[in-house]
Amino acid sequence: MEARHLWLEVIAVIVMITGASCLQGVRMEIVPEVVQRGQGVILRCYYDLENAPLYSLKWYRGKHEFYRYSPGDDPQIKVFNVKLIHVDRAKSNTSQVTLYDVDFYLAGTFSCEVTADAPTFSTLADSKNLTVVSLPSGRPVIAAERNRYVAGDTLRANCSLPSSKPPAHLTFMLNNMPVEPTARNQETKDDEGTQWSEIGLTLQPFHYVNGYLNLRCIAQIPGIYLANSELQLGSSMREPVPERVTSEGNSGSGTLRMTFVTILCLGTLHLLLR
Repeated sequence: MEARHLWLEVIAVIVMITGASCLQGVRMEIVPEVVQRGQGVILRCYYDLENAPLYSLKWYRGKHEFYRYSPGDDPQIKVFNVKLIHVDRAKSNTSQVTLYDVDFYLAGTFSCEVTADAPTFSTLADSKNLTVVSLPSGRPVIAAERNRYVAGDTLRANCSLPSSKPPAHLTFMLNNMPVEPTARNQETKDDEGTQWSEIGLTLQPFHYVNGYLNLRCIAQIPGIYLANSELQLGSSMREPVPERVTSEGNSGSGTLRMTFVTILCLGTLHLLLR
């Protein structure tokens, strides 16, 4: 009976040891989560082994392992050949991996997997998504058909922006008032990837502020990129017709009257002299 009780205690201890998990709180971080194409990114993995030794730390892009740190192996660091993943060994260690020359292909899910050493060999993992972008190389450019407009005219203008991935969203503001979607075309791209949008807006008196039109184009990739440009347009108010022009229609009759009076006076003077 005592031997059986002893065996039960041994089994309970074994179960307790092998079933216990000493690994807690695995958390992954990507800095920055949105990276410009061609630049670098740092992948960090935070974990708590509760004083247990580390067996391995593995890094994955999708299902492909590309980096491993194993303290008990020789060498401790192994870098696997995965397409377009460039590891900076000098800036990678037991808790982070640094990648350089990041390309669009790498956008997606990265994971770190932590395994504690014997006796538990417990394993936990965490994942994060990496976004790779190509931002426009310049600011938006606005062009209009004319420099001056009056109420009733149709303001035709366009806004262009160098290529980007993902595409930027272009919007117009006229004197801080949004231009209605019905007055503008959707964003498009030309063969070189240049993004552009145009408007055709019939101007109303309320569009003017102090006689001017301030047209603004806003280019935005939410959470990544924001830039704007402005173009100031004048008001070509119709000038009053000069007075000499308005009286031109009566100039003929006035001249005839003056000629008649002159002839009459000369005739009278001739009679008196006789």
